[in-house]
Amino acid sequence: MKNTQAFTLIELLVVVLIIGILAAVALPQYQKAVEKSKSAQAITMLKSVYNAAKAYQLANGEWPTTFDELAVDIPWTGTTNGIGLGHHKQGKSNDDWSIQIRNSGTTSTGRGLVVTRIAGPYKRASFYIYAVPEHIQYSADELVCVEMVNVGFSKSRGDYCSKIMKGTFIPTTSAGAWNYFRLS
Repeated sequence: MKNTQAFTLIELLVVVLIIGILAAVALPQYQKAVEKSKSAQAITMLKSVYNAAKAYQLANGEWPTTFDELAVDIPWTGTTNGIGLGHHKQGKSNDDWSIQIRNSGTTSTGRGLVVTRIAGPYKRASFYIYAVPEHIQYSADELVCVEMVNVGFSKSRGDYCSKIMKGTFIPTTSAGAWNYFRLS
């Protein structure tokens, strides 16, 4: 009889099973890490543009209506609007995100900026920063995560803002249509 060094079929199946279990556990965590990284880039862009908009407001006494008025470079060259509402003006986008100026014309409903996911599994998840100190749900300059159910967010409440971004749900009169989360 020959003495051969080889793995048995059972040993190979056990190894494949272990690799499959590890992949099943690691893949969702990897996907969350990728999404959080993309979100971090969008939030950084949002904060940079917001700071430029605040500087414009201090210098001119009014909230900007176009990106051309701001002293900041926005490398996103697309024109997709993440939210098709009238008070969200002039979107600039890349493959994943759209940034828009929020300028409703009234101080009580909000002026600020929004960056919205326009592609991927969390499409219509957004980050807002409002510049209005008397906004009914948030403080001025506060970053909030929003899941816009009424305009196409197809996941369950909290799948993005709570589970990935670690936000805390803010009960509002529009909960269920626009789910708001305070980020820490």
